[in-house]
Amino acid sequence: MQSFILIISLLLNPYLGKKVAHDFHISRCEINYETTSGDVQISAHIFIDDLEDAIKSTNKKQVYIGTSKEIADCDLMIESYIKNKLKISSGNKQLSYSILGKEVTADKLAVWCHFEVLGVKNIKSLHVTNTILTEIYNDQKNILDFTVDNKKKGFTIFDTKKTEELYTW
Repeated sequence: MQSFILIISLLLNPYLGKKVAHDFHISRCEINYETTSGDVQISAHIFIDDLEDAIKSTNKKQVYIGTSKEIADCDLMIESYIKNKLKISSGNKQLSYSILGKEVTADKLAVWCHFEVLGVKNIKSLHVTNTILTEIYNDQKNILDFTVDNKKKGFTIFDTKKTEELYTW
């Protein structure tokens, strides 16, 4: 009986096969600096529909993240968008990072995008500017966890008014 109810509810689900709208606009970013190697690992968790809308507004292309219709240069478009919206610097030097890849979440609603900066040794601070999706949603919140050698050093909530933070250790 439970199987029958589950099947019926899936068949009658009005959201099946459609984009599911969400009432909140939030992203999460994790940045870790490894002092020994000088590497900076960056992971950003963003709702797919929001990221696709942002990329489409910039590039006029639909990227279809995590689907069979995903375009060939999807990762490059994600990298370009994130690099434009998440800026990381040390001193007066802007750090350039590269996309390592992405992982669509099990529920297919969000994507983890992974980036890396190699060999930035002997630094004691990073300045972060985070404006991910703020050009689309005035209620956008971007949460950032900052760690050094996997030890928590900072937590910031960015929005349209607060876009920058300096992390020191």
